[in-house]
Amino acid sequence: MVSIKIDQINSIHQSLKMKNLYVIFLLAQISLFAYEDYDIDGVDDTIDQCLNTPFDLLVDESGCPIGGGSGGKILLKIGSDFNFDDSDNGSSSFNFFGSYSKNNFDVSLSNYNYYDTFENSVSGMGDLYLSGGYNYYYKNLNTYISLGIKFATGDEDIGSGENDYLSSINLDYYLDDGWDIFLYYGFSLNGDSDEVDYQNSSSFSAGFGCEINNKWYSSLSYDYSQSIYQDSDSYSAISWFNSYEFSDRYFMSLNYSHALDDLSYDNSLSLRFGVRFD
Repeated sequence: MVSIKIDQINSIHQSLKMKNLYVIFLLAQISLFAYEDYDIDGVDDTIDQCLNTPFDLLVDESGCPIGGGSGGKILLKIGSDFNFDDSDNGSSSFNFFGSYSKNNFDVSLSNYNYYDTFENSVSGMGDLYLSGGYNYYYKNLNTYISLGIKFATGDEDIGSGENDYLSSINLDYYLDDGWDIFLYYGFSLNGDSDEVDYQNSSSFSAGFGCEINNKWYSSLSYDYSQSIYQDSDSYSAISWFNSYEFSDRYFMSLNYSHALDDLSYDNSLSLRFGVRFD
C-alpha cells in the first residue's frame, strides 16, 4: 500500500512539472511575439520612455540614454540591379552598402555580392569598394568630395582583376519649392590586370529633381561613363531616379535607366532598401 501511494505521488509530481513547463513555454511564446523594440536598444516599447534613442547610445532600464555616444550616423542599404534588352541576354546583381558619417565626414564600404548572366549563368563574388568623403554646405549649395579605392576581390569571371583609385565631386544646388539641380564628375585611375591594359576613365551626370511631397523625391538626369577598354564606345543613358521615405528611419529607392549607346543593355533597373541609425 505504501509503495502504491509513493508511486501515485511521484506520478502527480511529474504531471505538475510537465504542466509547469508547458505554462512557462506558453508565456515565453506570448512574450516573444508581443516584444517590440523600435529603436533597437534592448528595451521593450511598452516600457521604453525614450522611443527614438540614437543607435550608438547606452540606455538604462527605461530606455533612456545614460552615456555619450559617438554622435555619428549609420546608413545601411541592400538592393539589386537588373540589366536587360530585347534579346535573351541580361544580368543581375545583389549588393550591399554601409556608411558612417560624423561632422560632415563619412566613410563607406560596398560590395557586389552576387552576379548572374542569364545566358552564360556566370556567378560569383564582386569587387570591394572603400571610400571617404566630405560634405561642404554654403547657402543653397551642397558640395560633396570623395576619394576611394576598388579592391579586386571579385572572382576571375566577375571582377576586372585590378585595383582602381577613385575620386569624385558632386554639386547640388537647392532651388525654391523643393527643386534642385545637380552635377557629378568622377575620375578613375584604373590598374592593369595580367591580361588587359585598362585605360583611365571619367564619368559625369547632370540633371534636376523635385520633392513631390515630404516623402517622395524624383529626378531626371543624363549619365555618361567612359569605357575602361581601349577603342570601345562609352556608356550614356537617361535615368529616372525616385526615393521614398517610409519613416525617418526606413526608405527605398528605385532607378530606371535607358541606354543611348549601342553596346550597353537597353534597360537597367536598380532597387534599394535602406535604414538609418542616428
